[in-house]
Amino acid sequence: MDVRDRAIALYGRFRAGERERLEAAIGRLGGAVARDLTRRSDILVVGALATALIDSGALADRIHAARERGVPVRGERTFAAALAGEEQPKPASVPLATALGGTALTPDDAEVLAAFDLILLDGDLVRFGDAPTLRTAADLMAHGRTLGEAVRILARARDLAPVGRYRIVLTPAGDAALKWADGVTTLEGQGQLAFDEAHATVDDLFEAAAVAEAEGDLEAAAHLYDLCARADRRDAIAPYNHGNIRLAQGAFDQARLAYQRALARDPKLLEARYNLAQALDAEGRADAASDELVRVLDADPRYSDAVFNLAQLRMKAGALADAAALYRRYLTLDPPEDWARTARRAILYCSGVA
Repeated sequence: MDVRDRAIALYGRFRAGERERLEAAIGRLGGAVARDLTRRSDILVVGALATALIDSGALADRIHAARERGVPVRGERTFAAALAGEEQPKPASVPLATALGGTALTPDDAEVLAAFDLILLDGDLVRFGDAPTLRTAADLMAHGRTLGEAVRILARARDLAPVGRYRIVLTPAGDAALKWADGVTTLEGQGQLAFDEAHATVDDLFEAAAVAEAEGDLEAAAHLYDLCARADRRDAIAPYNHGNIRLAQGAFDQARLAYQRALARDPKLLEARYNLAQALDAEGRADAASDELVRVLDADPRYSDAVFNLAQLRMKAGALADAAALYRRYLTLDPPEDWARTARRAILYCSGVA
């Protein structure tokens, strides 16, 4: 796999030492790494131990955002193998709709299973051998397991028994087990360990922060993202996420400081600069906010939200001709229709028609 000049998002918890190994390999090959999906991301890689992010909805949000941006999603194992130049698996040939037939699983559920390398999803196709895995996941969920629990059970079965004929069953006590031709082997899914901040890795902290944020516990999430930022002083994503929470809470001074910290670590993180402009504007510093948006557009002229917000600031400042030009530019970027209507009304206002 060629990763030169490509940005790889390594999201969630990875197996021990694997994140560091992948970061080093990507760096040697001329690529860049971030801890989460950004506008620059070319590939989203999901850690093999990131299952706690499933039931909170955080992982589904990332996969959806990646799909919207045309960014491929890879599981840790698949990506590591491709990076090492290992032979790729046989191509998928079975329609996903056929493999899902008779189950209650959705294509979104299949995307989550693929993110943990439990199936191979190639567009709308899977492999012939993936159908039993999908049926097993559906059966586990039909017996009251969540998708996250089903993924942990399937991953545990794969790791304990990579070869051999077996199937996953539930014992009368409700525990998962491997049933072989000559007996049953107890199978315990990977549960979350008790969380201890003092002894947690950065991956542990980031995962706990993402889960807390997805579940609406914003204070806990902000605290954990701040711990991540302090623990890894190279990472720009944790302070950026911390800033997003403070911005949503209206703590604009804290948001500004968090975004500035993120940009000090990664000046190319345009999302942080765009949101910094929002924090500055909320603090009444419209000129500074405009300056930041100009920097965003110098780096990415097609950042449509930045064009729109700069137009808004220009209009509030009374620079109506500049504002109208920016709104026209915004309309060339194929915005959603409701925002396009707002821009067209603003153009009329700036032109003295409305």
